[in-house]
Amino acid sequence: MIREFRVSNYLSIRDEQKLSFLAKGPSSELVTEIVEGTFLYKLAILYGSNASGKSNILIALNEVFRLLVSPKSDAAQRIDGCIPFIQTSDKPTQMYVSFYANGIRYDYDVQFNDKYILKESLYYYPGKSKSLFYDRTFVGDNVQAKISFGPSLKLLIKTQDSVRENTLNNHSVLAVCKKVALKEDASPFNTLHDWIMDNYHDVDGDGEKGIVEILKEAYSNQKKRRFYNVMLQKADLNILEYRPVVEDRIIPNGFRDLIQKEDLPEGLKEALLKPTSDSVAFVNHSLNGDFEIPLRWQSKGTRKYVRILGALYDMITNSHVYYLDELGEDLHYDLLYYYLNVFIFNSEKSQLIITSQETTLLSQDLINENRGVVWFVEKNKETASSEYSRGDSFGLHKNLSLYNSYRIGRLGAKPELGSIFINLDD
Repeated sequence: MIREFRVSNYLSIRDEQKLSFLAKGPSSELVTEIVEGTFLYKLAILYGSNASGKSNILIALNEVFRLLVSPKSDAAQRIDGCIPFIQTSDKPTQMYVSFYANGIRYDYDVQFNDKYILKESLYYYPGKSKSLFYDRTFVGDNVQAKISFGPSLKLLIKTQDSVRENTLNNHSVLAVCKKVALKEDASPFNTLHDWIMDNYHDVDGDGEKGIVEILKEAYSNQKKRRFYNVMLQKADLNILEYRPVVEDRIIPNGFRDLIQKEDLPEGLKEALLKPTSDSVAFVNHSLNGDFEIPLRWQSKGTRKYVRILGALYDMITNSHVYYLDELGEDLHYDLLYYYLNVFIFNSEKSQLIITSQETTLLSQDLINENRGVVWFVEKNKETASSEYSRGDSFGLHKNLSLYNSYRIGRLGAKPELGSIFINLDD
């Protein structure tokens, strides 16, 4: 879980912005005790007008972990995730994240441009005291970075030298785990790297996978398949279950002739001209009997719901962190709130950070009474950069509705649209 995140000079964020997930105590099901005496919010919802910068904080959160675990094979490769604020593009980006992995707190601080990681430090709390994991400083182009390791790691000199030699100036020290096989004394490196790879996810999780692939993977796991079927039934979609099927493909003769003439590998030609394709059929229920509906006939909302079920399954069966952009899009409000409640009441040490335009969520008592889970995002008119404010930072009385306060513009983060009358004359 994430404890705190800070970022500056990234996308629409110029000045340092901070997201804190710390809660004062076990006030509700929205809060979990991650370690003894430390309570974190499991949910964060970001509101704001279009182009305010809501999604950019998710991208930034994704980038800091991607930067931490992803190696480079060539020192000349650009750091693709370096996207500084346009008016300060000559300055480095800075990020800081305090997070938990395997019940241990880690604090990661990094400063980078599109060519080099200029500085990075990783501290951890193996007990109650803060200890150095590693510290790294950029020395120069084609020069080995200056790297020091904390004594509590008890790394052999050979291991330290191996890590230094394999750390290029354009990737983190921890990312070496993915490049070389480190000895047993480096197990703290491998353990942390593996945890991040398994438990911290990209924006929208499996967004690049097709629905057929998602459902087939779930179907091969009995527990996960049951979860999907139960959640589809509970969503009142009139679906009892689903099953993988093979469908015939209609390939026009003209396309077939074109592919045959092209200079393509035979394996690719075979895939393009395959007479069948994998798909999914959904079993629907009626009083007159059950019947199947193919995936291609399912609504956009049903497809969207299927896509986000994988994240929900992970979060309630283990400890995961997901970022879901524009959650609620194409979903009925009741189904969205139901999805969030399933997460809140069935997860223990997982975290869900979302952007949404469903402001009605603010009227729910569970959200209104835990305002620390809400963030309002708006553009600074002077700098055109994004600014983030936590819902409990406005000093609203507990009896005042967060929903009504936002609706009337008291909390900002709303578009100023002007007159509805349009004059096209010069």
